[in-house]
Amino acid sequence: MLEQITTAAIVIIGNEILSGKVKDENSYYLCRELRDLGVEVRSVLTIPDDTETIGNVVRQASEKYTWVFTSGGIGPTHDDLTVPSIAAGFQTPLIRSEKLVKLISGYYGKEVNEAHLRMAMIPEGSELLFDESKRVSQ
Repeated sequence: MLEQITTAAIVIIGNEILSGKVKDENSYYLCRELRDLGVEVRSVLTIPDDTETIGNVVRQASEKYTWVFTSGGIGPTHDDLTVPSIAAGFQTPLIRSEKLVKLISGYYGKEVNEAHLRMAMIPEGSELLFDESKRVSQ
């Protein structure tokens, strides 16, 4: 019986990375952490902030690897395209995650606004995986 290897792709998203204005440190960190967990990283890609590119690259990577990790473009500003681009790539609508609404509201408190709550939008059918004990608090 062959042992199944858990594989991963890391997709770094951002024009600022490609232009050299910002140094990518996330792929290095993710590669080390995933290796320690027994996950074999087989691809690291850096792509621009482009809706079609993001959707296509993530969808194609998901067909080849067990896990796909993305970094970049998931904040509260209007130019953060990662989540809607991934949803478009999988032809899946975005839905508001009540779990994320609670976390975001808890973090921002009275200062929470609609821009912050945009970060609670996820592709339908997504599963949120995170360690609650390592949650950032304000």
